Amino acid sequence: MSNKISIWSPLRYANYGDDMQAVILAKYLTALGYSVKLYQLEEGLAERYNLESAPTIEKLCEDVKLCIIAGGALLTPFNIAKRCLHKAAIEYENDFKDLYNATKSYPVKFCAISMGGDGQLRIPQLYYSKSRINFFKSDSFLHGTVRLAGDIEQMKRFGKIFKYYPDMLFQAPNYFECQKLQPTEKFRVGINFKKGKYLDKQLLSDIHTYAEKYDDIEFHFTTSHMEKVGLDYQYVPSKESKNIKIARYEYPDQLLGVLGSMDIFITSMLHLGMTGLTVGTPFISYRGPGKTKSFLHSIGGDWAIVNDNIRFEELKNNFFSKSREELFRQFDESILSTMIKESESHFEFCKEIAESYG
Repeated sequence: MSNKISIWSPLRYANYGDDMQAVILAKYLTALGYSVKLYQLEEGLAERYNLESAPTIEKLCEDVKLCIIAGGALLTPFNIAKRCLHKAAIEYENDFKDLYNATKSYPVKFCAISMGGDGQLRIPQLYYSKSRINFFKSDSFLHGTVRLAGDIEQMKRFGKIFKYYPDMLFQAPNYFECQKLQPTEKFRVGINFKKGKYLDKQLLSDIHTYAEKYDDIEFHFTTSHMEKVGLDYQYVPSKESKNIKIARYEYPDQLLGVLGSMDIFITSMLHLGMTGLTVGTPFISYRGPGKTKSFLHSIGGDWAIVNDNIRFEELKNNFFSKSREELFRQFDESILSTMIKESESHFEFCKEIAESYG
């Protein structure tokens, strides 16, 4: 066995949050003196960050004693219908089948760092596949850390004792360069809208109309997956104009820079909003899930949870008429600073696991 540690995450989706977590842990472990390989890391990212990508579970596990699971929504609940019919859910549960099989084929320990759920307590058999349950219960699956305190109780149902620390991505600016856009006198609004039932066509129309008629606000429509993976559930305009911009995710430094260049960011996705906060950009939750709202509640951000049917004029009057700094100060900055500091504990835990098993 070499002094090597592998990192697993569902990186084939080339998703900003997953990529960030995996690369951050790879950089951290590399700085500690370990060599690292990551499961299905996109080739451009592997080259950019000088990291090894393992194409299969076999290649990931064949010469290591420890595999770190980099965050990820491993506790995402899927009911039985979704596990049978929904493509992404089927693929995700198949991942756990592969991981569980690996526990029987290789002498590898798995440890989840900053693992994600929604903080709710559920009966495992109703929401998780047999493979996922078996993987969590396996002796090869170690105690780890979670990023929502409520998930500690969920992990107890698998016989595992997890520790809670605030999300490891609070440390993003320490691992990535925030590559900001060229400055402008205009107010910049970052937007990440999901399509389908999540998309308010009237609000979208009003944004486009305002951007065409006036010249004081730029709207940057942002995606969190690389275009090459073909996941098109996030809205982007058909073309750009003087005040309508498209910012597709290319690599972490680039998208962190987009976030850091905005005066405010509108999203339902926690990792976009949260990493934006780390570079000083306030965000508001629009049609967001419970975990995004819970996070905002925790930092005094009730004001940043907007009505699902909010109109453009209300957004403009309540948010787009205030400075970035004024908006940011409405959060409880002392709580936010404490969370950022406490998130370092994920890395201290990772170091201990690496020294014990790597």
